[in-house]
Amino acid sequence: YICNLSELLDGLLCREGYYCAAPLCLLYVNPAGNLVPIAIQLQRNPGKDNPIFLPTDYWLDWLLAKIYFSSSNAQHHQLSSHYIACHAAMEAYSVATMRTIPDAHPVYKLLKPAFRYTMAINTVARSNLVSDGGIMDQVFSIGGDTAASGKNELIRRASAMYNVHSTNINKNLIARGVGDADKLPNYYYREDGVRLWDAIESFVTSIIHLFYLNDTDVEQDTELKEWAYEVHNFGFPSYRTLPQGRGFPQQIKSRTELIEYCTLIIFTASVQHSAVNFGQYQTYGYIPNAPSNLRRPVPTQKNVATHDDLLGSLSTVITSGIGISLSYALSQFSDDEIFLGGYPTMWFTGEKENACVAEFLNVLKAINADILERNKKLDVPYIHLLSHRCANSITI
Repeated sequence: YICNLSELLDGLLCREGYYCAAPLCLLYVNPAGNLVPIAIQLQRNPGKDNPIFLPTDYWLDWLLAKIYFSSSNAQHHQLSSHYIACHAAMEAYSVATMRTIPDAHPVYKLLKPAFRYTMAINTVARSNLVSDGGIMDQVFSIGGDTAASGKNELIRRASAMYNVHSTNINKNLIARGVGDADKLPNYYYREDGVRLWDAIESFVTSIIHLFYLNDTDVEQDTELKEWAYEVHNFGFPSYRTLPQGRGFPQQIKSRTELIEYCTLIIFTASVQHSAVNFGQYQTYGYIPNAPSNLRRPVPTQKNVATHDDLLGSLSTVITSGIGISLSYALSQFSDDEIFLGGYPTMWFTGEKENACVAEFLNVLKAINADILERNKKLDVPYIHLLSHRCANSITI
């Protein structure tokens, strides 16, 4: 397997005195079934000043290579996987739904809980987190308060490359080549996420089939037409490199399509965001594990690294404190959090709809029981997709 961050991160402008690699990492599933790195190249283009670091190298060289890769992955995670693919995407769905579908419509009722607090938290993020001069500019290597900053350029690149199906877990796993449990075992995001996708899809199917008896009913729904047009043309419009749009259709013509995209929206707001958000303190709370910034140039040679290079590359005490505090705050649930499957009775009032919700909750309960049982055998339990820890919407 290869993790290639070089195209997305190559040439990004960093803050003065800070550095970010554009790495590639080759990984291997060892006989114990663990995915481990076996080679790291820290810049995009091969060359004499861009060696391939190996586990057999001097231990400080290999450790620094892993630290620089992890730091680059932190930049990518925070702005691409987290902000663009979850926060920004859900805002586009939310705005389009509010503008085109009345609150009595079954699709509105189905999706509305997935939009709870998203607009509010995104407004705060744009004001304080990703804004010029915001927290990211203080903590991340690619921060900066100019239009040309690495942060703003990464947001542009990630937006240009984004496709809505990146959070369709089944399509995403196939596209990344990580869907086969025999070839890549112990991938708990895949194991739990696929089961939750199936549970959400089954619930969405039961609701859609109550209100749409056939594909013609879907195709003739004028409000759904307006909704799809709004999402396609204004939420995820075509781009220079994506002239056909970003995966959302201009019109939904069948129950199957409607079920897929409603499932995608609910999954993105709940499962996907929980997977990339609530483990941040676990990942970033120990600075060397995934530094948000590095203060020494990207290594270009082997056998010259020193302890001073290692310690001098890591964040200052003040910046580390801000980063740890940020990761802790982002990993907390809100005081009035509603978790996956939580549908206020004011949305669905009919007996049949509420029976669908009850069945959904029963399925989630069974999945939870299986996850908890599996976690008993793990040294580090994977807890982020337990439904009672999987927020129903993006609230943080």
